[in-house]
Amino acid sequence: METKTETFDAVAKLRKWREATSQKLNAMSRAKRLAYLKNLGERVRAEIRSRQDAKPA
Repeated sequence: METKTETFDAVAKLRKWREATSQKLNAMSRAKRLAYLKNLGERVRAEIRSRQDAKPA
């Protein structure tokens, strides 16, 4: 039996994400960009807190 493995190119994936994010942010005004990044930071912090709360003691 032959094993099938998929490869994942993390560097290519990161570059693609960075390019898409740069285009999205560059299309925004400075105020909108700051609001977007602030909101993103709040969502990430909330996600981290929920994961920490879910960990068994």
